[in-house]
Amino acid sequence: MAEPTPEIAGVPTTGGTEQPHTPTWLGLNAEAYIAIAFVIFVGLLLYVKVPKMITDALDSRAGKVREELAEAKRLRAEAEALLAGYQAKSASAATDANHILSTARAEAAAIVADAHAATEAVIARRTALAETKIAAAERAAEAAVRAQAVDLATAAARRIIVAHNDPAEAARLTSAAIGELDRRLH
Repeated sequence: MAEPTPEIAGVPTTGGTEQPHTPTWLGLNAEAYIAIAFVIFVGLLLYVKVPKMITDALDSRAGKVREELAEAKRLRAEAEALLAGYQAKSASAATDANHILSTARAEAAAIVADAHAATEAVIARRTALAETKIAAAERAAEAAVRAQAVDLATAAARRIIVAHNDPAEAARLTSAAIGELDRRLH
């Protein structure tokens, strides 16, 4: 059986082992003083209104965040409106460009058709002018040949007349030459 443990000054002792000694002051140990200091510290914080300052700081920060969020939403809406406007302008510009391109192609085709028609007209006028000049040259050549034939016939008749100075023969030859001349010219 176990032996009873002796007591020293009202503190029970265990058989030969010593317990740690915790100092006390005014009957309170260190943990009690820490608890009292903590309560005083919290009381001091409450007295100085630190929680109100913290909540005010947090509230002001939350207000700033709300303002920044509202500004961000406004800026986003504005950016989306600008984007929609630019997309509409881009679509309108593409439509205008297609319209301008189709109009330019139509005008170019009309210009080519007009140029082709003008070229045909110029060719027709120049052909008609050339044909007129050719006809005039043919008439001039025919007139020159007739005039030369008349000159030759006249010269031949003069030689004959001079060679045969017979008045009766000269009259007969002149009449024959004139008759032949009429046949040759027509």
